[in-house]
Amino acid sequence: MYGLQSQVKPGDCFMSDSGEGFPVFGEVLDGYPEGRLQHYRFCRCYSVACPEGELGDVHVSTILCRVSRGLFERVREQGWQL
Repeated sequence: MYGLQSQVKPGDCFMSDSGEGFPVFGEVLDGYPEGRLQHYRFCRCYSVACPEGELGDVHVSTILCRVSRGLFERVREQGWQL
């Protein structure tokens, strides 16, 4: 149903859209077993609005793409701006 998005696993980095004109970058910390939460991932997400990061659940449908650890770290160094 969610294709490649549902394959995002702990250790992966991703980018999503804030809906406010800036990207959100996240690190997947954990997943959930099969069941009603199977399409959620527990993550720490960062953006220009929240540079220190915020813990929470992310639905895989909101993930635009996976990003490499290298790109994730470069964007972190730039204050979460592309």
